[in-house]
Amino acid sequence: MKPRLRNIIYFVASLLIVALLSSAVTLWISKAKRKNEVVLSAEQYAELAESYSLTELANLIEENSYYDVADREKLLSAAANGMLGALGDDYAVYYTNEEYISYLETTNGEYSGVGILIGQPDDRGVPVLNAYEGNPAALAGVQTGDLITHIDGDPTAGMTLDEVSFALSGEAGSVVSFTIIRTYESGGAEVLEIPVTLGTVNIKRVHHALYNQRTGYIRIDMFTGNCVTEFEEAVRDLKDRGMKSLVLDLRNNPGGSLNAVVSIADIILGKCDIVSIRGKGETEGEVYTSDAKKIDVPIAVLVNENSASASEILSAAIQETGAGIVVGMPTYGKGIVQTTMQLSSNQGWVKITTDAYFTSSGRSIHGIGVQPDIEIDLDEDLKGLTIEQISENHQDRDAQLWAALDYVREKALQAS
Repeated sequence: MKPRLRNIIYFVASLLIVALLSSAVTLWISKAKRKNEVVLSAEQYAELAESYSLTELANLIEENSYYDVADREKLLSAAANGMLGALGDDYAVYYTNEEYISYLETTNGEYSGVGILIGQPDDRGVPVLNAYEGNPAALAGVQTGDLITHIDGDPTAGMTLDEVSFALSGEAGSVVSFTIIRTYESGGAEVLEIPVTLGTVNIKRVHHALYNQRTGYIRIDMFTGNCVTEFEEAVRDLKDRGMKSLVLDLRNNPGGSLNAVVSIADIILGKCDIVSIRGKGETEGEVYTSDAKKIDVPIAVLVNENSASASEILSAAIQETGAGIVVGMPTYGKGIVQTTMQLSSNQGWVKITTDAYFTSSGRSIHGIGVQPDIEIDLDEDLKGLTIEQISENHQDRDAQLWAALDYVREKALQAS
């Protein structure tokens, strides 16, 4: 066949194919020998072509790249994270099935890890809010107040809280290297490289005490693991010991499970709305409520700039329903909800922001935070310490705690 004629035939055939794909609702591909039929809509065909482009790109990289190429799963994971990155969603993340199992372990009590409580990452790095005594990081020399700037050489600036948490998890016996900045009270600072061998971590999330035989104190470090059971046990013990008022400490609590915080709110509050969750474009969403049972004593909630997400749900519910007041500094302001879904194709998992939450009055606190009824800050030299360290060594200078104690004690006296 002459080249000119062949080109004309190819051109006409191309026009026909384009026309068919543009106008036909269904494309029929028949396999005569096996008498099978595959039916694809034009939209499905376009989706198939898009998915093939990822496979084609991975093939080209593996066949032609001058540099060493990660295995296929890592390439596809990187592609998934690239798509999530295009959302502008700071909390979107992709997990392989193995990574997701590891992530679940870090939120369910006992797990293999380093044993630290971290704050929200910022442009400087990740603050260590608590290096739990007796756990791998503390044993290796990591201290509360340290700032993690790199993990295994990768900068932490710009990472999400989930990404940092995953980077700090792994199998027992594996090693993760911290680059930290440690600032001293004298004003000096130094950069340290600290290797940490991962081991079993089992952290208690709820701590309680009774002051002056009348005022209960409960601190919740995070709404994960066994925190609901631990909270129930704390309340039961304090009631048995004659609690007449309660201070609930949520300072430095970065959040956790929505179900956990709703369960704890149900223990504290009477019959009321706790929080509502709405998806994109929804004016009404799912409303979480509390029953009539409640802790019927004066309550004050302690918060600070590191109290986020689930902590804000609980403190806002207590404040807006009139169950108690909020004391401390304005909270972080994370009023959005992430949902995790599994992919059927490779059993991976994706977590994206799917909803926003609204307080019982219908108010959004995202980017705003919960504003305290009594705004009071700590002395500058106490801010780098954990709440536990302040309680043990500087309780007489904890202005936020004393403001809360004074309030609930006065209310209890008025009620007696």
